[in-house]
Amino acid sequence: MLTPENMALKSAAEASRAELTIIRDEQSPFDLGSETAFDGLNVLLARSSSFTRSLYLSQLAEYAGVPTINSSHAQALCGDKALTSAFLIKKGILTPKVLLAFSPTAALQAVESIGYPCVIKPPVGSWGRMVCKINDKDTAEAVISLKDHLGHYTDKVYYVQEYVDKPQRDIRVFVVGDKVVFSIYRKISPSSSSSFITNLNHGGTAEEFKLDDEMAELVSKTASALGSGIYGIDLIEYPDGHAAVLEVNHAPEFSKSAGANTPHVAKEIVHFALSQAKN
Repeated sequence: MLTPENMALKSAAEASRAELTIIRDEQSPFDLGSETAFDGLNVLLARSSSFTRSLYLSQLAEYAGVPTINSSHAQALCGDKALTSAFLIKKGILTPKVLLAFSPTAALQAVESIGYPCVIKPPVGSWGRMVCKINDKDTAEAVISLKDHLGHYTDKVYYVQEYVDKPQRDIRVFVVGDKVVFSIYRKISPSSSSSFITNLNHGGTAEEFKLDDEMAELVSKTASALGSGIYGIDLIEYPDGHAAVLEVNHAPEFSKSAGANTPHVAKEIVHFALSQAKN
């Protein structure tokens, strides 16, 4: 089943009269010794709902000489919060402090080092799932113990981030190429006022917002460092008013955040993808 975003992209591609091939990554196997799955493709727009499938498929397409949006390199960076944070720090882009640990003992040391409150997140994941605000040592020990007994390998990686006392919102900036297509506040739902998660799938609400010069420069620097592509860049505001990059999404959803402008956003994406196609 195609997502609302992919349905909008399909309509935009058909309106542009581009020849469109939809690859359903869950339906057929891919022969690693053959490149026929990519025959006739001039560009691959990676929009799988699965980070893992998208990354594998994009790398196979690149091996076959097909440019991908986003590149597998950008996907690998943005799909893992630990790698994203390390990359942003290396590039001199302001982002909240993070400590990474690989054992329960080291994780508790990381929490104590950053101080309470702090946030523990899975390095790979979306929609704000399993993001925990840690207010005290008892909570820290409970969350760390739970993660230690979960089965996925990423649960053994403890991403401990400083808690930013934001003004009940964060900022999503949708970038296509080098252009900001839209920017919004994502506000915490009044019905969950005690929460700190603004994700629209958790009941958050969207409100149009115009970036100031500082934020626009931060977004431009981030997108440029990652390479031309399609990004959902999330900014967070500190109490003193300055902003930092919280995370970057490599295949951002946009139907809820763009609302009535969804067809326009899809059109921008399709035009960008066609501009990146090989001749």
